[in-house]
Amino acid sequence: MEEEAQAVVIGGGIVGCSVAYHLAAMGWRDVVLVDKADLTSGSTWHAAGLVGQLRGTLSLTRIMMYSVELYARLAAETGHDPEWRQVGSLRLASSPLRMEENLRQAALARTFGLPVEVLGPRETLALCPLLSDRDLTGAVYVPTDGRVDGSGVTFALARGARQRGVRIYPHTPVRGITVRRGRVEAVVTDRGVIRTPVVVNAAGMWADQIGRMVGVRVPIVPMQHQYLLTEPIDGVHRDLPVVRDPDLRLYFREEVRGLLVGGFEGDPAPWAVDGVPEEFVHRLLPVNWPIFEPIVRNAARRVPAFEHAQIAKIINGPEAFTPDGEFILGEAPGVRGFFVAAGFCAYGIAAGGGVGRVLAEWIVEGQPSLDVWRMDIRRFGPQFAHPSHTVARSVEAYARRYGAVALPFDEWTTARNFRHSPMHPRLVALGAALGEKGGWERPNWFAYNLPATLS
Repeated sequence: MEEEAQAVVIGGGIVGCSVAYHLAAMGWRDVVLVDKADLTSGSTWHAAGLVGQLRGTLSLTRIMMYSVELYARLAAETGHDPEWRQVGSLRLASSPLRMEENLRQAALARTFGLPVEVLGPRETLALCPLLSDRDLTGAVYVPTDGRVDGSGVTFALARGARQRGVRIYPHTPVRGITVRRGRVEAVVTDRGVIRTPVVVNAAGMWADQIGRMVGVRVPIVPMQHQYLLTEPIDGVHRDLPVVRDPDLRLYFREEVRGLLVGGFEGDPAPWAVDGVPEEFVHRLLPVNWPIFEPIVRNAARRVPAFEHAQIAKIINGPEAFTPDGEFILGEAPGVRGFFVAAGFCAYGIAAGGGVGRVLAEWIVEGQPSLDVWRMDIRRFGPQFAHPSHTVARSVEAYARRYGAVALPFDEWTTARNFRHSPMHPRLVALGAALGEKGGWERPNWFAYNLPATLS
């Protein structure tokens, strides 16, 4: 084991390997990556591998766009094929309101430089004849989207990192992190102590447990996330675009001439809220059919051929979610040199390449090249030290991923009333419609401003 390093990355999933790869690409040769088991043994190995770039903010879209660019060149650069396939993607609208959201996102995407096409129902079915046109209003097509093998791209990044001098140690659990005068000093492992001024917590579901070693809370909750694989279906081919139907809460893509079908349930189930067992590596959870069944029924509604398909396997693998559905990145407050990259809310594969670059810039140059304040770990207030608060809000964030259209001035409904000002009872008596910022209940508007009242 090395006795000293410029940086130690904890976690051998796609994000940890991407951070190590990009640190080395920026000139840091003395980088060590450790994992308590094998590479990809957490959430990476069972990820569905969808890579979509169309997002609601410029920074998040740019992160995804860079991932696509990186995955497309990794095979030639490293000699390890990540099985990147640029098959494009369709984001369906099963309601006029969803189509309005699609049009708004498409307009934004064009300003970001992302190629996007707006399609009607007939054009959508021409690209994916498997679909039913029932309630189909239209779609947005992103031709540069695709899919990748999660483990394959992680091993490619690990090989690229090794080629630049990064040393990777699997089966090396971290037992502690020492801090001196407010700065990380060393990482204690089963194989020795590594002195280092920079530690990157990319431990996935275990990120909060690693954070507690230095007194930092990382508010994430593992959520059960399920998808199924079918036997081959007539009409399914390798170049079938990835399809998402948020109104029906489902996504699907081709897998060995069959379909991989998953989604985001409206009544999700958290798991291991008191901490993920250390031995939970390369493992899955029992199938939770009651919450997954509505997704399956919706899939048959959108893809008629699926109704008679034979299910080969159902996967239930936990994914780390955050209380607001955004990533957790950056240097932790109060502990210099301790950086976090966790909580990717089932988007870890799509974001892995871009997040690795952003965090490497943050470490090497002192700041990232993109505005990632919405992902900064410092945005979380003290209320998220309470597990009940974090769990309730993370469950709501998961349920909001698909389903209802996000509208301006939406407010969270869970984990409310954490902080009240002295004026709170008076505001309520005056008919205040309350929102929440930083845990504080505050008025957004008052009932007497309603049009009916004014008339």
